[in-house]
Amino acid sequence: MKIGDRDIGKGVFITAEIGNNHNGDFETAARMIEEAARCGADGVKLQLFRAERLVTESAPSHLPHLTGGRSIFERFKGLELSKEELLKLAGVAKRAGVVFFGSVFDRESADMVEEIMPVYKIASCDITNFPLIRHVVKKCRPVIVSTGMASLEEIGAVMNEIPRDRLILLHCVSRYPAPAETVNLRSIPFLREEFGVPVGYSDHTVGSVSALGAVALGAVMIEKHFTLDKNQEMGDHRLSAEPRDLRYLVDGIRSMETMLGRYMKEPDGAELETSKVMRRSIFAREDIPVGTVLTQDMLIPLRPAVGLSPALIDDVIGRKVVRHVKKGTPLTREMLSW
Repeated sequence: MKIGDRDIGKGVFITAEIGNNHNGDFETAARMIEEAARCGADGVKLQLFRAERLVTESAPSHLPHLTGGRSIFERFKGLELSKEELLKLAGVAKRAGVVFFGSVFDRESADMVEEIMPVYKIASCDITNFPLIRHVVKKCRPVIVSTGMASLEEIGAVMNEIPRDRLILLHCVSRYPAPAETVNLRSIPFLREEFGVPVGYSDHTVGSVSALGAVALGAVMIEKHFTLDKNQEMGDHRLSAEPRDLRYLVDGIRSMETMLGRYMKEPDGAELETSKVMRRSIFAREDIPVGTVLTQDMLIPLRPAVGLSPALIDDVIGRKVVRHVKKGTPLTREMLSW
């Protein structure tokens, strides 16, 4: 599966989740895209919606600190970006070398950006929104689905709506920020084994530890909220990564990928050279005359590994030496009767 020109599974796909942290300002969004690219992100993601198709005008805010005293409808209305602005932002992303895509929250927004969307994201809050999911599936693009707040049964139900060869699940905890004890990173291999699709991680914690742990557990995608200034009061800024944080995270993930290596266990070439110095051989503890039957007391394991391995001690004890062996000499096969 590809997202833009990136092969999923051949390196962790790192998404800078701009979300609504642009605060409805085009210039801020453009700068955030450029900063995310400089930090090494593979993709940038916005949240795309029209307020009247997302929430009722009378809906109260369950998170007043995110709305600045306004209704949630007014807050979302102020965060909307026009089609023209989104097309321009896609151009900014293309020039910067990052994949531009979005979480879509209504069918009209999905249609509005179809020409520039290499992949669609379904947010955790919409995992039960089958009309939207079915509309997005018709676009024949890869679909990313976050699983925050979802039961296993709800995830199983959405699996029946999206072709598995076009689906990526993201483990997610819908708390802002998510406390460490709620993160449950073992959900990543569990979901992969349970449903047989690639699984990533949408991170709502502060810092980089959980994202790095997710990579170690096999996450193919990391989504991290991104901001230019985490001290802003409204929105997701306080749990987001600033540019220096995102750069640190990207570097950490790339290092983790290198460290993970292959699904096997064998020493590399340098280790084999080290073993010659650090491992031991069976040495003569004393002078041993020809014809002597070897006992444990006559032998001692010492570095370096230039003779018979101490792992062969049971085969060596009880054998005769066929030549005189001086004290401090490593035993070799040629010295013994076999």
